[in-house]
Amino acid sequence: MVEAVRFAAANDLKVSPRGGGHHYGGAALRNGGVLLDLSALDFVEIDGEARKAKVGVGVRGDVLSQQLAAQGFAFPVGHCADVSVSGYLLNGGFGWNSGEWGAACTNVVAIEMVLADGRAILADESHYSDLFWAARGGGPGFFAVVTTYHVALHPLPAATCAWRAAFPADHAPLLADWLSAATDAAAPQTEVGCFLMSHWDSGEPAIVLRVSACGNDETEARERLSSFVSPPRRATLIGEADAVVLPFTELFKLSPMPDGKRVAADHLWASAKLGELLLAVYDIPLCSPHSTIDLVAYGGHSRVSLPNDGALSVGGGTGAGIYAMWDNAADDADNRAWVRRVDQALDAFRVGRYVGEADLTASPTRLVECFTPEALHRLERLRRKYDPAGVFFTWP
Repeated sequence: MVEAVRFAAANDLKVSPRGGGHHYGGAALRNGGVLLDLSALDFVEIDGEARKAKVGVGVRGDVLSQQLAAQGFAFPVGHCADVSVSGYLLNGGFGWNSGEWGAACTNVVAIEMVLADGRAILADESHYSDLFWAARGGGPGFFAVVTTYHVALHPLPAATCAWRAAFPADHAPLLADWLSAATDAAAPQTEVGCFLMSHWDSGEPAIVLRVSACGNDETEARERLSSFVSPPRRATLIGEADAVVLPFTELFKLSPMPDGKRVAADHLWASAKLGELLLAVYDIPLCSPHSTIDLVAYGGHSRVSLPNDGALSVGGGTGAGIYAMWDNAADDADNRAWVRRVDQALDAFRVGRYVGEADLTASPTRLVECFTPEALHRLERLRRKYDPAGVFFTWP
């Protein structure tokens, strides 16, 4: 990696690191530069006594979760199984059980990286602390190549429970107040998801509620979901509501994403309750059978903890992810327009955006909405300090 960066710098080539390539906007794909494929850096070294691990940036979340679980540990990996830790942690990371463990980057204790001048360094709270700050939430505009994360581990949850129910989309007015009240009553360790999508069996427009929580035992995990198990009687279920107990390593099964689709996406953090957001978008027709609007409260009624000293400085509360997924290039314009339409419908509630999923190409204001002004200015100053020649691409 050192030689690759030095070669690029010596030949006036810009560098774009690529971990798993999961970013919805293809942030790593840039013209006129060198693409560094980091996917082979997929090692996991666990120190059980210290309750820490060294993780290569190319390792996938499902692989990491399985290897940690085999030794009795866990980490707030991303919701999709094929998300590598590379950009996920660099963006901040809001994953499974974030309500209890905080944003994923709060669990990062040190980072190995290669700087624009070819130096390989270890950044933590005591060494290169400014780079350590920037790498915890700086996102696709980070100005170094991260190769390894040193992370703190958590005991593997003894029990994980998930409740799911589906309703016709036009039942939103019947569900909205109850959904907000149930979320307000939920434990802060509870993740609440409200998804507008095509039902997997009937294909009809549906509201799918998915609530999950971990606990010290099955009773505690189920108790954290208890405010949701009695939806309004007037709201008609599609199929049956069910609550299942499953291993922490199988939570990925609750968040399947189709492969090989064309994608347009955007994200916003919101000031409103889930029920209010649902009422704002439930009547916007989906643009394709695979598209979804994901309204999520990652920590029940509480905000997810952000790092005390990190570039991840906006968000952690209620979020809205907008994902158009389709097959044919001829439908590109319609699907992108749908994403914009949904985003505009939620605009009155927006208080910021998540740099890991916001469409930074949509508007010059997108990047500004991803950070506090102080954090963004500091990132820009650090870029000038550590990459004065512009070896690395900046944000899209």
